[in-house]
Amino acid sequence: MAGELAGMPGVWRRLLAAHVPDRLGRCAACRTAGGSGARWPCSLHSVAAEAQRLHALRLGQAVGGE
Repeated sequence: MAGELAGMPGVWRRLLAAHVPDRLGRCAACRTAGGSGARWPCSLHSVAAEAQRLHALRLGQAVGGE
């Protein structure tokens, strides 16, 4: 999934901006109806962070000519 998202920087940037920890260490975007969220970093944040890393790696390869 991260490999696909790497080519969509607008998507992974929005995911990283939304899926941040709250004051209790839970994901602010993954709240349930009961109010609690997934422990941060949630799976969506982790996938988006990996997509960001892959995007940067691909940019570096493109610039370096590899």
